[in-house]
Amino acid sequence: MFGKDKNAFLTTNLIVKVRKYKNEQPYFSLYSMPAIADETKARTSVEKLNDLAELEKEENWQTEYYSVPMTL
Repeated sequence: MFGKDKNAFLTTNLIVKVRKYKNEQPYFSLYSMPAIADETKARTSVEKLNDLAELEKEENWQTEYYSVPMTL
């Protein structure tokens, strides 16, 4: 971000956590480590987080994680 080329595009992947209680509106938040530069690693991390969320299921709550690409 602090390089010599001021017109360079920077890309990263945000990890977004979505929680929903029953049929209410979902809650969106960033995961504790919110960004991963490598898209493949971000997708792999999201898959593992979704597997963990499935194992740690709470009654009436749904939790899912998403990898969202972002360009600066």
